[in-house]
Amino acid sequence: MAENQAHGEAPPASSEDHTENYVAYLAGGLFTQYDLAANVRLKESVWRLSKGKFELDLPQSKELRQLEHEDLAAYIRNADLLRLVEADILVARFDGQELDTGALVEFMIAKMLGKPAVILRSDSRHSNSNGLDEPYNLMVKNWPRTIELQVDSFGDYLQMIAESRETTRDIDSSQLLLEAELSAAQKGFDNMATRLIEALNAVLKMNSPYPGDIRELVYEAVRYTPGAGFDQVLSEDRLSETLTKLKGNNTF
Repeated sequence: MAENQAHGEAPPASSEDHTENYVAYLAGGLFTQYDLAANVRLKESVWRLSKGKFELDLPQSKELRQLEHEDLAAYIRNADLLRLVEADILVARFDGQELDTGALVEFMIAKMLGKPAVILRSDSRHSNSNGLDEPYNLMVKNWPRTIELQVDSFGDYLQMIAESRETTRDIDSSQLLLEAELSAAQKGFDNMATRLIEALNAVLKMNSPYPGDIRELVYEAVRYTPGAGFDQVLSEDRLSETLTKLKGNNTF
């Protein structure tokens, strides 16, 4: 497995170092059954292994009450951006040879706000062989208050399957193989969640890249940056409540 790459001073910490609870907005694919199921499985592993310290907020599970809204696309986008602004941390799943465009937009808005962010890549493939944008484009690398976590999911899976099969190598059974596959899949999510929790604890110790006197101005500006009525969705009162919460969690 590749080591975490941290941009800022942040020694790893265990999930028992804090008693607070943090919401991490999960940006990434949600248009396939694989994506939907993987997001939920990762959320469960993170919640269980962090003992409720970190909750992944899944955009796929948001409650949309106005599906006949005049501009549904803007409404859905604004709902997602609101949850991102209100979250303590962003977790961006940068899997695939082409990164999810929505996740890229959300990552850049989080970086505009100076939010803590963890880039999570569980894809074993590299996008280029020249070393400049491995495993993804260099434009999303080296941002402040950000940790890049790369997990070799395929390599880990093969190793866990091999270990499970070693104990039953003289037994040819489809049932035993299925049990080994299910066990490897769950261990894979738990291993990834464990490393993600370490990264989340580490990024919490990183400071905002902005001087203290302009941090609130940055959040106030983001009310107007997206347009399409986002300033009404993120009202002045709601922004004030959000800033109070983020300051209390030291994620502002």
